[in-house]
Amino acid sequence: MARRKLTDTSHPDSSLTAGFWLTFSDAPQPPMRDKIIFLTFDEVAKVGPGLFNVSSVCDRLGITLPMINHYFGSRDELLAETASVFYARYIGQLWEAVECAPRDPRSRIEAWMRRQIEGTKELGGWGGIYNYPVAMADVAQILERKYGDMMRERFEFNLMGLGLLIRDVRAGKVSGEAVDVSPELRKDLLADEELLMSVSAVSWATLGVSVWNSGRHLPSAGIADVDARRDALIDAYVNRILDTI
Repeated sequence: MARRKLTDTSHPDSSLTAGFWLTFSDAPQPPMRDKIIFLTFDEVAKVGPGLFNVSSVCDRLGITLPMINHYFGSRDELLAETASVFYARYIGQLWEAVECAPRDPRSRIEAWMRRQIEGTKELGGWGGIYNYPVAMADVAQILERKYGDMMRERFEFNLMGLGLLIRDVRAGKVSGEAVDVSPELRKDLLADEELLMSVSAVSWATLGVSVWNSGRHLPSAGIADVDARRDALIDAYVNRILDTI
């Protein structure tokens, strides 16, 4: 296949329109390297990392396989970088939801919970890499070596922010305290043993319903009575967690 010109924005897959790319970024025609990352996310979300075939990304974009090695080094390097990009994006979306929520404590933490539930569904097959790295050990090793520090920083930012949201609910007002990963805030939150237990309980409980709602719990999948009540069950569950705070 002849090398594509950098100005060529056409692709064999006609679904790759400006509207498609805008679901991932603000650019209707992002650079080719970004397109590869976005399509990799899309493919793995649908089929999981085990069945992911990088040739499918190349075919949809109309590029040759050596371009993957040129930009990323290997298939596993591509998967690791994509995982890091979308983990940071996932955490960012949680806090965008919080900031867009009504300015009261309960609405803000509910926005965080509901965005996590929806966001986990969007991650789809990526859950295997994030939650069960042993299943993709080679990718996980690259992810840890190159992006582990960044992901832990995002994870800590998220939990510290959750701690502040819980404090606000109990205080009955929005404190407006900025979320950061400073040693001072870490020390402050870790010193509050009861709050630490609450952060763990809320985060674990939300992750549980998030994974279930994403459709990856095989034993309960396809049970009509459960599916018909899915939204009501989630609403009741979220409100019960909020009530316990």
